[in-house]
Amino acid sequence: MKKILLLVVAVVFATSAFAQEHKNSIGLRLGYGAELQYERHFSSENYLEANLGLHGFGRSFFANASYNWNLCDWNWTPNAGRWFLSAGVGAALGTWDRGDDGIGFQAGVLGDVAFGIRFNAPVTLSIDYRPTIYFLHNAWASGLYTFGLTCTYNF
Repeated sequence: MKKILLLVVAVVFATSAFAQEHKNSIGLRLGYGAELQYERHFSSENYLEANLGLHGFGRSFFANASYNWNLCDWNWTPNAGRWFLSAGVGAALGTWDRGDDGIGFQAGVLGDVAFGIRFNAPVTLSIDYRPTIYFLHNAWASGLYTFGLTCTYNF
């Protein structure tokens, strides 16, 4: 057991030297539902984010994508990692449960603001606000309250 723990610690420290060079991230976002999240970093300044998830843990599915820019970067905790603030815009598609009327389709635009930390290990933790305005079936109001907690693994 001690050898396995030592191996895990060695791998984390070995990968931490390359934490800023990762181009891809995959993780989980929890809020009013659960989402799988993928990020493709083009540089330290911008990245593309795509999500696939369940809205409200119910029968409503959605997919969205946003193009984000890193607005600020702070080195408040150099031993732990670098803090960031990012924002972006994108589009959303999905279905929503209309109760007895069945399933409806929705499409809209979204904004994304995230604040978090990129740890020296290949892990990022952030909180974000992603308001989404849907254009179909008067469902726009349900997308304005989408706060979430995201944890991603960078590779």
